[in-house]
Amino acid sequence: MTQKYRAAPAEDLIWHDLDSMTLLFHQPSGITHMLADPAPAIVEVMGNVPLDAAEIAARLSAQFDLDSGEDTENIVLARLDELSALGLVSKVAG
Repeated sequence: MTQKYRAAPAEDLIWHDLDSMTLLFHQPSGITHMLADPAPAIVEVMGNVPLDAAEIAARLSAQFDLDSGEDTENIVLARLDELSALGLVSKVAG
C-alpha cells in the first residue's frame, strides 16, 4: 500500500512570500518555517485530501507543466519526508 500524506489544515497556516523563499507560520506550533521550492507548491497542491507522492507529482506536473515520472515522484517523496518532520504534513494511517 502506498503511503498517503495530508497537509496541515489551511486555517493553521499563514503564508508570506519573501523573494525566492516562502515563510510559512504554523500556528499550532508557533514556528515559522522558511521553505524553498518545491516545498510550498507541494503543500498548496495537496489541499485537504490525503494524497500519495505520485498523485502530488501528477498535480504539480499539470499545474507547472513538468515532466511527470519517477524522478518527480522521488523529489516529492523526499520533500514530503522533510515537511512531515516539520509537522506541515502528516502521514495518514492506511
